[in-house]
Amino acid sequence: MAGNALRIWTMMLVATILLATSVAVHSQDKVPWTNGGSLLPDSSNFVTASLLVMSPGEAIYSQLGHGVIRMECPVHNLDYCFSFEEEAGMGGIIKFFIGKTDAHMMAVPTVEFLKGYKLDGRQVMQYTLNLTTHEKQELWRLLDNDYVDENMRSFNFLQNNCSSVSLMAIENVVVDETLDFNGWPEEFKMINGDGVRYLTRNFPWLQFWSMTFLGTESDTYWPHEQQVAPELLPLVLKKASIVDADGSKRPLVTGEKELLPLVNAFKASSVTPMWVFGFLLLITVLVTLGQFKWELKWLLIVLDFLMMAMVTLAGVLLIYTSFVSGLFGVHWNWYLIPFNPLPLIIWLLWHKRKGFHKIYLFYTVVLVLFILATPLSKQLDLPHQFITASLAVRCIAKR
Repeated sequence: MAGNALRIWTMMLVATILLATSVAVHSQDKVPWTNGGSLLPDSSNFVTASLLVMSPGEAIYSQLGHGVIRMECPVHNLDYCFSFEEEAGMGGIIKFFIGKTDAHMMAVPTVEFLKGYKLDGRQVMQYTLNLTTHEKQELWRLLDNDYVDENMRSFNFLQNNCSSVSLMAIENVVVDETLDFNGWPEEFKMINGDGVRYLTRNFPWLQFWSMTFLGTESDTYWPHEQQVAPELLPLVLKKASIVDADGSKRPLVTGEKELLPLVNAFKASSVTPMWVFGFLLLITVLVTLGQFKWELKWLLIVLDFLMMAMVTLAGVLLIYTSFVSGLFGVHWNWYLIPFNPLPLIIWLLWHKRKGFHKIYLFYTVVLVLFILATPLSKQLDLPHQFITASLAVRCIAKR
């Protein structure tokens, strides 16, 4: 009998410990209300709207950070983050480059939404919006109904992203009032090419791919609302005001706090495009010089084949993204001059004809002139021109 009592007591003790542990873990996951407590007489704390800004992550699509809208209603125990999301995984990446990425506002319970950021050690800052109760309710209604209209569903890396859509949603509910940004920060006054380089300054591969596809958009200016990246959101929010019909102003943001601390600061790879394509140019020069001294036939065939394949594939992708997909809008892309399918087509049709080497000489001149034109467009940069120089070296060797 004593043994049974001991076993029962032990089982109860273990169950109590497990229950207490579960409650403790659950309480740690709980995100505190921004404006909790009992409902105020004016119902101003019935709904709370905030913008959350996340620090950069390791995935290339998260290296600029993220921005979402948090909506809370403590009375009904509702707390959701509305995030402008596109399809994840390899399928989403492919759809992104072909301009077919659909995006929409996704509602996720805040406690669940923040788990991934906590696991990754990314910082999450919250900026409480100073909207009226009606405006907050209207904002929630719009987000619930998927605010984003049809012409904005095609995700655009810079012009139509999480931050710009969130900011436009707020502007959309300020009906009888207006938003005054009190002069945009200097970061918004850059020409597009400089602006993209500024935002991607810590992420060399993201910068390389962005500049690859930006084309002549590099030399234009986008509206300020379309340039808002997560990094720039706090600059905009802290300076902005809401102007009433009578001209009185109130700040757009009334509170700022850190929901999650920065634990793991993202560090970009030290293997940058500058190093990779600079090394490619060095190898190309050495191999080309070696062909005049040693028998390097098969090595040269492999090198030329790889370069021809790279130029052709890059050209097809650039043509599609520039003129079909609208990834950054339909526009001319300067990199179509060195990277296009034309060299392969010409080689297939005429490489056995006499005097074909003159075409190599002509293409070498084109490539050299393209390199010299680097200062003429904000799109052109050194990593891409290292590739162009590598092509020029192989062409001049075949003239």
